[in-house]
Amino acid sequence: MKDKIESIESEKVKNSENNQKFASDNSHMHDFEYHKAAENISFAFFLNILFMVVVGIGAVYTNSMAILADLLHGLSDTIALGFSWFFQRFSEKEEDEKFTYGYRRFSLLGAVITSAIVIIGSFLILVESISRLFAPVEPYASGMVFVAIFAIFLKTLSVWKLRGAKTLNERAVSIHLIGDLMGWIALLIVGIILIFYNIPVLDVLLSIAITLWMIYNLAKTLFYSFKILLLEAPGNVDQNKLKKDILSIEGIDDIVKFYLWSLDNQKNILTVKISLKDDLKVSDTENIKENINDLGFINGIEDINIEFDKKK
Repeated sequence: MKDKIESIESEKVKNSENNQKFASDNSHMHDFEYHKAAENISFAFFLNILFMVVVGIGAVYTNSMAILADLLHGLSDTIALGFSWFFQRFSEKEEDEKFTYGYRRFSLLGAVITSAIVIIGSFLILVESISRLFAPVEPYASGMVFVAIFAIFLKTLSVWKLRGAKTLNERAVSIHLIGDLMGWIALLIVGIILIFYNIPVLDVLLSIAITLWMIYNLAKTLFYSFKILLLEAPGNVDQNKLKKDILSIEGIDDIVKFYLWSLDNQKNILTVKISLKDDLKVSDTENIKENINDLGFINGIEDINIEFDKKK
């Protein structure tokens, strides 16, 4: 009997150590993802500066209003990417007396600012494109094709660098770059068509379609970022099941308070206040804490704060 008890205790210690290792590895993985996100956004930022130089020359050379519009769009891109890069780097800082949970939420702020800037810029381009439906300008088609090929090459590099985006900040930038890439592919197709046929309105119609796609996707990212900032519970945790599992732990009478939120769409945090049954020892509460922590780790919750409220 004694051997069996020792075996059970040994297994519990082993499981606890494994869970702690899992939490530590998870935390290190998220730190790595944040550092990688900053590198990826900085790559896209500096590449976009080169892109603006090329497109600026192309706009003058081709007399293309569509390319000029993309130049203005590129300016808002550069500003947005600069904000994203700054906030992503800032979010890597460790916790301190000012921000005891760390600076990870600055990545969310970057996603909000990036999405907002690009959505505003996209609406301006949309208004301009609609006005051109009634007065299309015939550009230098061959020059359009040359500029579009070079722009597609640069945008493809940026999209490839941000593939598999993890943070919302990266995701906002990635969606924006994919929209740009699609726009330049459309411009390339239009340029080839215009070499053979005089239908300049095609350029305007395609730019409207791409702009609407970007506004829709970035609006979703912006809305989701706001929900996290407003402490909405993460959707990847089944709260009802988690509460039921906690209540099934021996010695727990009821859940008094239950706060579940996400720090940055990756790190989930739980604060729970438990009402205990009578005649419990300190060692019993330690076992309860251990069991709750195990449940938290299983549900992808990295940080768990437990408070006990003994029944009177």
